[in-house]
Amino acid sequence: MDRARRRELRDLNQRAWNLEKDLFPVAKSLDSTLKKNTAFIKRLRTAISQATLNTFLQEIRTVSLSKYLSEIVSACHEGLCRLKSPGEIEAGVEIVSALHQRFGPADFTERLGWLLGKSMATPDKAYLKTLTAEAREKEEKDRLVRQRVLLRVVTELWLVGVLRTLDDVSRPDDATKGAAGRPSEPKPRGSVKNGGSEPFPLEVLKDLLGHDREHVNLPLLVIFVKTFSWDILGVQAAGTEGRKTVEEDGATKSTVETEEQGEDGAASISDDPPFTSPELQERFRNILKRYFEDVKTHLVRDQKAIYSQSRKNAEAYVKSGEVFEDRQANFEKQVKAQERLVANAQVIADIIGAEMPELKDTEDPSAAMNGSIGIVKAGEYLRGQGDGSGIWEDEEERRFYENLVDLKGKVPGMLLEEVKKKKPDADEPVGKKTDNPEGSEAAKTADTTADDQSMAIANKTIGAQVDALLLRLPDLTSKDAIDQMAIDFCFLNSKASRNRLVKALTDVPKGRGDLLPNWSRLVAILGKYMPDIPKGLVDYLDAEFRSLQRRKDKEFLGQVRLGNIRYLAELTKFGIVPEHVVFHCLKVSLDDFSRMNIEIICNLLENCGRYLLRNPETSPRMASFLETLQRKKSVQHIGQAEKMLIENAVYYVDPPQRPAIQQKERTPMELFIRKLVYVDLTKRNYSKILRQIRRLHWEEKDVVSILHKVFTKPGKIKYGNIHLLAILLSALYRYHTGFVIGVIDCLIESISWGLEQNDYKFNQRRIAEVKYLGELYNYRMLEHPVVFDTMYKIMTFGHGGAPVPGRMSPFDMPDDFFRIRLIATILETCGMFFNKGAAGKKLDYFLSFFQYYMFTKNPLPMDIEFLVQDIFALTRPQWKLASNLEEATKVFQLAVAQDHKTSGLDKGIEQDDRTSGATSDDEHGDDLQLDEQDDEDDEDSEDQDLEDADQNPMYSDDEDEEEAQIVVTRPEEEIDPEDEADFEREYAKMMAESLESRKAERKHQFDLPLPVRPKAKDVSSGGEAGENAADGSTGMMAFSLLTKKGNRQQSRTVALPSDSQFAIAMKNQQQAEREEQQRIKSLVLNYDLRESEDQDGKV
Repeated sequence: MDRARRRELRDLNQRAWNLEKDLFPVAKSLDSTLKKNTAFIKRLRTAISQATLNTFLQEIRTVSLSKYLSEIVSACHEGLCRLKSPGEIEAGVEIVSALHQRFGPADFTERLGWLLGKSMATPDKAYLKTLTAEAREKEEKDRLVRQRVLLRVVTELWLVGVLRTLDDVSRPDDATKGAAGRPSEPKPRGSVKNGGSEPFPLEVLKDLLGHDREHVNLPLLVIFVKTFSWDILGVQAAGTEGRKTVEEDGATKSTVETEEQGEDGAASISDDPPFTSPELQERFRNILKRYFEDVKTHLVRDQKAIYSQSRKNAEAYVKSGEVFEDRQANFEKQVKAQERLVANAQVIADIIGAEMPELKDTEDPSAAMNGSIGIVKAGEYLRGQGDGSGIWEDEEERRFYENLVDLKGKVPGMLLEEVKKKKPDADEPVGKKTDNPEGSEAAKTADTTADDQSMAIANKTIGAQVDALLLRLPDLTSKDAIDQMAIDFCFLNSKASRNRLVKALTDVPKGRGDLLPNWSRLVAILGKYMPDIPKGLVDYLDAEFRSLQRRKDKEFLGQVRLGNIRYLAELTKFGIVPEHVVFHCLKVSLDDFSRMNIEIICNLLENCGRYLLRNPETSPRMASFLETLQRKKSVQHIGQAEKMLIENAVYYVDPPQRPAIQQKERTPMELFIRKLVYVDLTKRNYSKILRQIRRLHWEEKDVVSILHKVFTKPGKIKYGNIHLLAILLSALYRYHTGFVIGVIDCLIESISWGLEQNDYKFNQRRIAEVKYLGELYNYRMLEHPVVFDTMYKIMTFGHGGAPVPGRMSPFDMPDDFFRIRLIATILETCGMFFNKGAAGKKLDYFLSFFQYYMFTKNPLPMDIEFLVQDIFALTRPQWKLASNLEEATKVFQLAVAQDHKTSGLDKGIEQDDRTSGATSDDEHGDDLQLDEQDDEDDEDSEDQDLEDADQNPMYSDDEDEEEAQIVVTRPEEEIDPEDEADFEREYAKMMAESLESRKAERKHQFDLPLPVRPKAKDVSSGGEAGENAADGSTGMMAFSLLTKKGNRQQSRTVALPSDSQFAIAMKNQQQAEREEQQRIKSLVLNYDLRESEDQDGKV
């Protein structure tokens, strides 16, 4: 809405609140028929738009609506909830203002304000708890869509003075009809210090943001600050200040170009003060700052969670070769939500001038820097015995396998003493020889019976507790849960409980290989004081391995074999499995070198091979085994897949020695410059960095080369700092012009190189480069022809002209939408400045071509489609997007025809200017005109120069600046006055002699360009007919001859024979022009006829 109109409405609405009458003119006789009133209410509910605004205002003037005010209030509320575009919102504000001025606050505005406040209130938590998860999510989405529009409507109504505070609302009689959802009823909040209530939008923001811990209302706040940044917060949004000029110290100064101001010289938005006072602006900003602090905490927390989840996914992929679909989908959902949150937070930060938090993709290294002792220990553990890869992948894995909880400090000692007393009895049968071999069978049977009986617990209560404890085993997914279960088991410790635990630990659920490390940690914690648990588990796994080796032909037991060897490997890393058991498994598998045993060896190596090789006790045997494995692989004939398995496993355990990556050596000067631009550059210190760059030794080629590299690679700095790099380059222009021109040339060349390569790994760099190009235009380092040429080249490169649907190009495939993203980035950066003049016309033509280019691709993905919609809304809000290729082609053809028509006129004028120096024999008789004086030509040329200067203010300003910057360093010479007087006398004498000598010379033939007649006159209109008549009757053709007598020019008609060479040439030229016009006319008519036939055929 126009700001002058908004202030006018504000004044009228304030007077309406003061109960002034006759603010809105009403007809003397009002139409009170039911048909008119109900039709108005129906349209008010569904058809508020810019097109129907005048109809609404006319009906408010002429229709008696006083009897239906309650229905009008409800319908108005529903109609405001249905608005979408800015034009519809402006129309709604006009209509509501008109109703407010006619019916006053008590009958209309206070009731409407109650309904709007109710719709903007946060939903009732008790009501949301009664809904299902799906219904609750749907309710939240509907609320955000509804409140996104209503927040703008409410704020606009407050700015124009229709709404004031929540104290100025009253509940209507039928409020339930217009209420949407079930939000809580609006209540007046606390008052401010001066006793007045808070403004309506401020109350709404407090209610929306005050208890929003999950920041679901952040998109609403983004819409609010983008739309009302100047009127409410006093901060000018991007694009409203115009292009900027960089001063000598790097400060930017906004200047509004003459071309962009228009003919009326309208002032910029900064000349019109905001609608809110500075105190009120500060209160709005305080709310935004408090909310932004919560958003920053949310961002950091989610970033850590995403990093942790990505590490877990990577570990799962390394161990099992895949990541579960649900886990991957959840991770992608978190990443997209984080990207949206970061984008919205960036908008808020730019408006309120706050700094975004630093989001790192790695853990904070300071967490591991608590002391030098801890660092040394961790380094020793991770490095192992050599300089290669260590036993453990990282510090977290080392803590998992080595930092075990000590039960002695967590559990009373009496619960652990019983096991220690029985420990010798448990070890007694090991290695004991029996004298009676016949009695061995009876002894085994007796032992088995005793074990079965030992699993039965006499106390049923304790048995139930043990069962409940064992049911928690599948849920052990964290280190804390494992430690807690070990402590809980100690309080139920008994021989039967331990036996039942061992039996439960041997029964691993199918497909739950992720439990094996956690269960192994539980066994390691308990095994320190209950050695029969790890011994029983290892004996069971060893026996199972031997049994599976005896059943080699059973291929369906493959998963069981892998689970068994993985369990043994995890227990080995905790030091539970004896050394001879592990190497026995490796030796048995190596002896029978079949495909099944190769998979067992590789699984064992991948899970505990590094531990065995880096452990000093097992390192010699493991190195010998690996050497034997390599020899057997090369000697025995095995398949290619088995060879790859073995090589991958061996390389994982003992990676080959490779030289360290050579870090590029940089000079101290290069490191200093890179630190200035890549690390230190911020909004607050870029002026200081500019001064430091200017102090460098620019006379040295090495320094200039380093700076050239830095300024031509915008992809290496933060994306948000690219505009600061453009500011630095613009400030250097006045001191190092050649350097800046070289940087710009290199940038444009790099953009072209990216189009030639079309490699996705350069996409991020290419986005930064086109962003950099747009910022250089914003700071007046480029003009719009360069930007448009670059955008056209982006879309047409590789096509040999305009893209054609169905014609493939290897540089720009139909399913490659990255060029659309490049164009969108440029227009998002500087497209808002192409609004008037030649740049505005070029953008209109370009957008029609851009729209056609999009339809030569496959159907756009949703993110690209939204990006395009945002770009058109930013640059041309009233543009109607085409829905198919035919419509886009038609729009583009109309733009081409209009451009040809405009360029044809321009070329005609230029042609006339170029040929105006020829003789009158080369011109038409119709195009001749008589000029009055010679000085009129001079005045016309001066006016044309002034007009050119007005159309191109940048160039004229630049020339003036260049002339103003010329410095004369040569000392001025002193001239003797007597010598100067002698020179003047001699010069006057010479001029007089020259004049006397030229009096006797013969005057040359007058040769002056014939002036072109701007308008056709009656004489010229009959000229062609006269010529034709003369040609047919007398055989003569009339021409106009221009002569000059004194200072006067005269024109007279001269008749030449029609069969003369000059007349025949003129006839041929006229005939050729007629044929060309007829050909163009037939082409246009045939095109329209063919288009109508196609439409008839479709019908």
